[in-house]
Amino acid sequence: MSKSQPSESKKGGWLKAVVLGGLGLSGGVVGTYATAVMDKIAKPPLPVANFATSVDGFSVICQNHASGDTGWWDFGDNTPLVPFDPSQTEVKHAYAKPGTYAVKMMVRNFVADENDRTVQVEIAAAGKDTSAMPQIAGFTVQPVSPVSVAPATYRVTAEVKDADHAVWDFGDGRLEVAEGAGKIDRLVTFEKPGSFPVQLVAHNGKQAAKQSAAVKIEAPVTGTLMAVLKVTDTGTRVERVNVAETLAVPAPKDKSPSTFARTINAKPGYTLVEVIPAANTTGVKNLKVQLATDKRSATVSGEWAGDPKAGKTTGSDLLIPLKMTQERVTAMQSPPETTTGVFLQQPGGQIMTVLPLPSMPANVVGFQRKMSLEVRQAAADGRFRPVVSAPELKLPWTGGRFDMGQAPGSTQRLIQPVRAILEGEMVRLVIGN
Repeated sequence: MSKSQPSESKKGGWLKAVVLGGLGLSGGVVGTYATAVMDKIAKPPLPVANFATSVDGFSVICQNHASGDTGWWDFGDNTPLVPFDPSQTEVKHAYAKPGTYAVKMMVRNFVADENDRTVQVEIAAAGKDTSAMPQIAGFTVQPVSPVSVAPATYRVTAEVKDADHAVWDFGDGRLEVAEGAGKIDRLVTFEKPGSFPVQLVAHNGKQAAKQSAAVKIEAPVTGTLMAVLKVTDTGTRVERVNVAETLAVPAPKDKSPSTFARTINAKPGYTLVEVIPAANTTGVKNLKVQLATDKRSATVSGEWAGDPKAGKTTGSDLLIPLKMTQERVTAMQSPPETTTGVFLQQPGGQIMTVLPLPSMPANVVGFQRKMSLEVRQAAADGRFRPVVSAPELKLPWTGGRFDMGQAPGSTQRLIQPVRAILEGEMVRLVIGN
């Protein structure tokens, strides 16, 4: 986000008024003539913002070819404005990450004429320190059920370090890209039988690290019982970012009382939560910040404390550092996530399966989770047919009538219910009491 900048300055009328008034030449034809003389003799040359750039890794080097007395540099990465020093032939600035940045120079002469120039610079990811190789630790691909029958759910975990982005290739035609590094813990369901090479590649410029694992999914055999749990999460996602903003205000040219008011805007799609001065600013008193009703902007106002040297040079910019907290609120509705598991008979005789739930999303208010359950059985043709369903699953739940076949030593059919119990971040499904 660009810095808040002073409005186009007024020309040097104050100088004319002082000189002409002192000479008594401020009116009529004489005043007109004298004004023309002042424009040619007393008025300084217009400032010219001119500089050349070169990139060295993650740094930009600006060669100063400007003419002007005061001003500032804006490097386009939300860092504070840097005061312009006409005696400084070179200015160097380091960026934290690759990207395209707008470098802006604004210069002003002593009668407040202004000129600015903006140059785009490209900081390439290849400039990253070659010692910071991407790393993938703790990479695992594990089935959630002891039997991997299509559709089969796997839990994948990893921790990615020193990477700009990570790419998942699940071997079945699906590719997913995640920005940045961090911990990964997610569920992935493979719909069809087959062998799939699962790969995770972490990229950092031209460098990459890769981990892979083989996944083999079997076709179901006749009579296979499978639970299919679908989870849909909704809510409002609240994202907050802290931004450093520098307000540039031209300092007064004399010691007379003067006030200022400047407007700063939130990033597109964000609102302002808080704007506070980052430090005490010499030369300003009664500094106030007023948020707009819609919180998309704020007005910063104050009075000069009477010290024209507050801006280091009379007529230069006074730089007021601010800390801004901005917030973006968006509706979150994830696509349904599917988790599957095969029912198996346990040593105690119970027929059951355990299904892990997707991780809870972070920074979400008004969170709601809806679940649906279906128990399916594979027929002789290899296709699953639903035998028990709960379109709106509320836990704990007991329902359905599952035909277990004839009871031993009896001609009667054994009909058992299906029970679903929430246990931490898992759902345990049991057939029978």
